[in-house]
Amino acid sequence: MSEAKAFDYIISLIYDRTRIRLHEGKQHLIRSRLGKRMRAHGIESFEDYCHFLQNMADEDELVHVVDALTTNFTNFLREKDHFDFMVDRALPAVLPDGRSSFRVWSAACATGEEPYSIAFYLAEKFPVNQGWNWEILATDISTKALAKARAGIYRLERAQTMPKDWLKRYCQRGTGEYEGHFRIKPDLSGRIEFKHANLLGDLAFPSPFELIFCRNVMIYFDRPTQEQLVSRLARFLVPGGYLLIGHSESLNGLNVPFKCERPSIYRKL
Repeated sequence: MSEAKAFDYIISLIYDRTRIRLHEGKQHLIRSRLGKRMRAHGIESFEDYCHFLQNMADEDELVHVVDALTTNFTNFLREKDHFDFMVDRALPAVLPDGRSSFRVWSAACATGEEPYSIAFYLAEKFPVNQGWNWEILATDISTKALAKARAGIYRLERAQTMPKDWLKRYCQRGTGEYEGHFRIKPDLSGRIEFKHANLLGDLAFPSPFELIFCRNVMIYFDRPTQEQLVSRLARFLVPGGYLLIGHSESLNGLNVPFKCERPSIYRKL
């Protein structure tokens, strides 16, 4: 297998499984992220590893490849205006009078910073001890990222974007082998369900969501796949529910049942 065919194979593999298009110029990223898997099998050549994937690898190895090439960087309180809008505008607008229960979906949660940020804000503005009953579903296609998210353990420097009183209120500082780390407290993390999901695969939920975060996902998809994804997300929102996407993303030109409230924030028609 030539180098060019090896890269074409990886690009096709990721697209077929995730609809993420790894564009030209990503060869260095692909090589570096798959280096650990090559070493695990004692394979030195990238071309030989792709031959192994194509002809001998089991499903677990293919999952490792997807994990390696789809895990993205995130941070606590990233794009803070979205969280402010959620608690100050979106949820008050969509919840009928007297309704105290609601659900929020973090559709591409990566290593967990987004759903935990959602939980911080909801705990502040919709406290459970005042009768509110909310749940967060956090999904991702990467099993490796989900394992990190479920553990809820991060290095202390990751908390720099978080108010210090929130760090004390909602997190525990590590000691011993966990010195220099913090963990999300169980009473907060227990309100989040982490689940493996391909957003373009088979999805079913027991009830719809009032709000969905699906940020910085569409940038990896072509326009037909973006329209397919957003149409699917709309089915899982209550009437008038909100969809929040990345600031560099837009639904302009897509045939989807949303109106733009402000850039990156859309409401279901």
